[in-house]
Amino acid sequence: MDGLQAKLKSLATFLINSLQFRLALALSITMVIAAIAISAIGYDSTMRDVHQTQDDHLRDIASMVNTGRVAVNQTHGLKVDPLEDPDSHVVVQLVGTDEPDNRANAELRFPSDLKDGLQTLQVQQNEWRAFVQAWPAGGKLVVAQLTEARDEIARHAGNNTLHRILAVIPFMIILLVLMLRWMLSPLSKLSAELNSRSPEDIRAISDQGLPTELLPFVSSTNTVLNRIAVVLEQQRRFVADAAHELRSPLTALTLQTKNLTLQEMSDEAHQRVEEFDRGLKRANDLVDQLLTMARAQLAEPQRIAQVSLEQIVKVVFEELIPFADTKKIRLSFTQPSTMSPVLSGATQTDWITLVRNLVDNAIRYSSAQGRVEVAVAADENQITIDVIDNGPGIAVQERERVFDSFYRVLGTEQSGSGLGLSIVKSIVTTVHGDISLAFSDPVAQTGTIVSVKIPQAKQIA
Repeated sequence: MDGLQAKLKSLATFLINSLQFRLALALSITMVIAAIAISAIGYDSTMRDVHQTQDDHLRDIASMVNTGRVAVNQTHGLKVDPLEDPDSHVVVQLVGTDEPDNRANAELRFPSDLKDGLQTLQVQQNEWRAFVQAWPAGGKLVVAQLTEARDEIARHAGNNTLHRILAVIPFMIILLVLMLRWMLSPLSKLSAELNSRSPEDIRAISDQGLPTELLPFVSSTNTVLNRIAVVLEQQRRFVADAAHELRSPLTALTLQTKNLTLQEMSDEAHQRVEEFDRGLKRANDLVDQLLTMARAQLAEPQRIAQVSLEQIVKVVFEELIPFADTKKIRLSFTQPSTMSPVLSGATQTDWITLVRNLVDNAIRYSSAQGRVEVAVAADENQITIDVIDNGPGIAVQERERVFDSFYRVLGTEQSGSGLGLSIVKSIVTTVHGDISLAFSDPVAQTGTIVSVKIPQAKQIA
């Protein structure tokens, strides 16, 4: 029950804050009020028109009788029971004459002193609408109709008009909602376009096709995005500059340490120098990774025509075979037999960096005497690079964090800067690709498959 209440509360909050809902509600209420007013006016107008038509009908009957087109003794059929057919309840009668009784109903007697013209009469507890005209032979010709019957006809016509107007309201509201959705569709498209962007994509928002009222908002947002881009660029430049500044003193310290190892010293001093040298090596590796990450995150890389993925893997394997041999890990590479995939969208150095970091991580975290495989698949849309190892694997809850800079999974007992996968993610983002992680052994939940999907050259361009 609490869950249902929470959902209803969330829905109510969403509707209250929805511009489309508020516009639709306000316009619908306005439309309903206007429709009710129009219906009332239309109902009254229809009633008046029907009464006017009925008055004209009484005049027409009197004219036909007076001109002889209808004889008075033919009017007996004009009177019928109003309960059976109120629409035709018309009485024609001569009053104030000595001629034999020629009324449609002898029991109904209209006064003989009526004035000519249209008038409303009260006869035998019934209200009548009558047209009175002088009769050439003397007396008066009375053509009358029960007002109850007249009002029933008028109400029926008015209700028809009212029902037609009210029946249109739901369709108008639906049309209004559809029109609002269509008019606000640029907002939905803009939202979808922004949601599909990667976190690193801070390009200016296009204002093409947007309503004029949104242009100031888009302009302000683009100004903020430009400021963010400047700040990020400054941060990347700072990292690159700091790494360059650190490289020179670290190189000098490394040379001094090598010279120091050539001097005679005690075993304890020699051991401490070796520890210091290992620390310098880690610092140099960190500086190299920082420079690589800064280069990967800087502006759009220089485009090149094509890079053979097979050649990239060979270069990386040749570089990392000594490292793999220390753990007796076998490196393997598989690719489609019918073609050798080519890469585009980044520099050759970036592609080497991407594959090297993935293979280096796989070797680093694989068990001794294990196997690291680079498997390549390709179709007309994309190239898939899978790097597979038999290490401990990466827990599902850690998979998003491992792409953050300087983040390392605890308990691995492996040294590293925590920048490898961050650099890979930056390069993959640059070429509009995608990277994902999975267990290589889903049953035991061990090992890792790093899957990189890269659009073919025609999709990248």
